[in-house]
Amino acid sequence: MLSQTLINTLRQWHLLVLLFLLTLIPALPPALAFFSTLTSEVHGSLAPVQMMPGFNYTVFSDFMHDHGGAVWPLIRAGWWTAVLSLLISVWAKGGVLYSFTNGFSAVTFWQAGTHYFSRNLRLLAVTGLFVLLWGLSLLLVGTLIVLLLDGTLDVSYTERGYVALGAVVGLIFGLILVRILCTSQYASVLMYQHDVTAAMHAFAQSWRFIRLHRLATFGRYLLLLLIGTVLLGVYLLVESAFNAGNWLLIGILFLLQQAFVFSRVTLTVWSLRLAFTNAQTLPQPVARSVAKPNVTPSQSTSETTPRQTDSATSDDITLAV
Repeated sequence: MLSQTLINTLRQWHLLVLLFLLTLIPALPPALAFFSTLTSEVHGSLAPVQMMPGFNYTVFSDFMHDHGGAVWPLIRAGWWTAVLSLLISVWAKGGVLYSFTNGFSAVTFWQAGTHYFSRNLRLLAVTGLFVLLWGLSLLLVGTLIVLLLDGTLDVSYTERGYVALGAVVGLIFGLILVRILCTSQYASVLMYQHDVTAAMHAFAQSWRFIRLHRLATFGRYLLLLLIGTVLLGVYLLVESAFNAGNWLLIGILFLLQQAFVFSRVTLTVWSLRLAFTNAQTLPQPVARSVAKPNVTPSQSTSETTPRQTDSATSDDITLAV
């Protein structure tokens, strides 16, 4: 299934190019402003670029001490750009899912993204809530463990012991965080396929679905995450080997960065398509139902109350092709 979903993802290369442009275009203005500001601050010198191989915190603090007044506003603009990119990714998810079943078209992609944006935004809020609750609970438990070891049990931990304890806590936090993100991805697919608007209900249903098919869902999600980590490691190794001492090498490094961004976009769509295929082919968990009392309506009520026919809800909107 991994190879087939990858082939289907690469066949829709128009979709991948559009998503790449949606990632690149919002990042270009602050990146160009940052580059122009740095160039003017160092008077067009390539000295900061040549200092990158030996970069450390001292270099950063010295540079920010001299040029922080011009750089910090650009860093804040970069944070706002990251928020904008997150919202664009939430908006584009509906168009991507619609393209899986109906083919890619720029018009329908825009319409589907707009139609499903509100429910995907609510799902993002639910996901952020669970991540926040998990982080706070883990921080509380970790603090209690440290206080227990140092105070009540009077155990003297070395620096290596604290590093090992922090590594274990970080590993647990990372695994559950990935589990939450995987659940959020499958929840978006279930919300699309079953036309569900309740984000919390879809998240709970997705959690049960992943628990029912751990290897096919969470296992493959971890595999794709490992592939992305390997790609990031290869890119960092290539970048560290690059001594960008002239504009030609800087241009080549920029092309390598964009190739990595395009591969990340492809990996994201591949992961979403895999979740979409799993949700279609794997059996769904049995819905939990609450037993209702068997109440027999009176004859007068059944005779006087007209029978209502099913009607379409406000969310049953057919996208114009």
